[in-house]
Amino acid sequence: MAINIKDIFKKQSILQSTLFKVIFSIFAFLILFILLYGQNFWEKQALKFNYELLLNASRVQTKIQSMILDIEELKKDNNLTKDNKIIKINEVIQLMLNKNDNYIIGYYDNELDLVVKEPEPYSDAISCEEIRFEIVSSLSKPNNISNNDRVIRAILPIYDQGIIVGYVWGYAQDADLVLTSFNELSAIIILALTLSVLIIISIRNHMKQIELYLERFCTIIMDNNSDHENILIKLPELKPVLNKITCFTDDLKQVNVALEASKLNIIKIMEGISDGFYALDRNEEFTFINKETQKFIGGNNVELIGKSIWEVFPRIKGSLTYDKIHEAMSQNESVHWEAEGLANPDQNHEFHAYPYNEGLTVFFRDITESKRQQQELDRLERLNLIGQLAAGISHEIRNPLTTVKGFLQFFGAKPEYINDKEYLDLMISEIDRANIIITDFLSLAKANSDNIMRQNINEVINKVLPMIQADAFNNNKEVIVDLNLIPNIMINENEIKQLILNLVRNGLEATAERGCVKISTYLKEDKVVLEIKDQGEGIPQEVQAKIGTPFFTTKDSGTGLGLAISIGIAQRHGAGFEFKTGSSGTIFYTTFTS
Repeated sequence: MAINIKDIFKKQSILQSTLFKVIFSIFAFLILFILLYGQNFWEKQALKFNYELLLNASRVQTKIQSMILDIEELKKDNNLTKDNKIIKINEVIQLMLNKNDNYIIGYYDNELDLVVKEPEPYSDAISCEEIRFEIVSSLSKPNNISNNDRVIRAILPIYDQGIIVGYVWGYAQDADLVLTSFNELSAIIILALTLSVLIIISIRNHMKQIELYLERFCTIIMDNNSDHENILIKLPELKPVLNKITCFTDDLKQVNVALEASKLNIIKIMEGISDGFYALDRNEEFTFINKETQKFIGGNNVELIGKSIWEVFPRIKGSLTYDKIHEAMSQNESVHWEAEGLANPDQNHEFHAYPYNEGLTVFFRDITESKRQQQELDRLERLNLIGQLAAGISHEIRNPLTTVKGFLQFFGAKPEYINDKEYLDLMISEIDRANIIITDFLSLAKANSDNIMRQNINEVINKVLPMIQADAFNNNKEVIVDLNLIPNIMINENEIKQLILNLVRNGLEATAERGCVKISTYLKEDKVVLEIKDQGEGIPQEVQAKIGTPFFTTKDSGTGLGLAISIGIAQRHGAGFEFKTGSSGTIFYTTFTS
């Protein structure tokens, strides 16, 4: 993976990047110095090396030139063989050669084709054949010094009576020059590097000290400490910075005080409203909850702030509230809806969600009671309308039905209609059933205040109990009672009987064979409660909202007036009427004021 230098610099502090730049500059200067100075130094070293080689070769040339007559006498001595001459001349020349570790000085004799060289240190570095070749190739240019990729050589002639009789030669490898030059240059480079390291260490220490002062300066600013004179003495450049920061911090303090005051006012407003209010961030976590919301959900700020709403209320996942909150978040538009409460599914709440940049605010209020009251008003309005219709037309319907019934009875008594007796009786029974429906219908609108007296509901239950138990026995069911001590209350006995009969018979119809319906009375918070509980399968959700609606029934032969009449009786007695239902059965509560 490639290293991005710019990214590395961006991650460093200013002091670190400055130190790095100083180090980089020093090393760049060293490299440039080595390149420029090294080249010049190298050229000087080469000249020096060549000069020393030529100087040593010249010294040997002088010595041999002074002994050339003796050497020539040896060569002319006929008593010596050629090999003996070579040995003698070699011994003489060896005494004149200067020993040196960096190069080789030797002698070449033209007549004997003799190459004399010192045995050390480069005895194998160059052969005699190479020396002969070098000398022969350089005969046209005596007294020269040259170099190639391999050797540096010096060739100087030896004269005898104006004739060249031999050559003094010098030889050295490039490696010798490189090694010698490198050793001298290395000392200079090491000295330069040592100075550079000392300079870098000194700069780094100063940087550390500056960094330490800056940290103390930042601490003083953060802690609002006025003890900054020592730092300003060391770093007077920070004084204008401190003045600007002081001005900014003073302004920020004033703004912060204003913001805190504004925040407190907003919190007071949010806490003071009667509606529930909470705020969520974009991760759907609580950021604010007012006291009214805490009452509804049974928590506090410490427990809920920072937690996800779905973690606190996992039950509402997938509900209408879940969908609407996500809709408001995603579409960034205000959304309004009605749904069950966050903590209590039995409550109905009205929600208003308003999104903003950081999240979502939600206002909600409990509309359970207002909704119930609205439903009750709607039901009363329907009952009132039905009562007006009943009062207007029931008597008019009863009169023709009475006439029809009389003529049917008249015809049934005649012998010629004896074969139609069965049909006539069926019509009479249907007319009687219609009269019963009309009677029940009339009772919806009848505000009967007659016969109201202080009685005990337990006595009324005991009066109708034998008839109810007989109905239950005929259907292989049972009615049990749990009558507790209760005070007397103002009631109409006949209407209470009708209410009990309606509710118990509904319960028996809902209860399977060998089941039971339980009638209970008890005192709760100074109120007399009549409770009738069956063991049916409960009332379906879609039917519950229609309970008490006249002529609404789920029975094949029902009129849909039983519960409507029972609710009307409860209302005429100023009693509350409600129910709870589930898979284990339904309980109807009629609550009378004592």
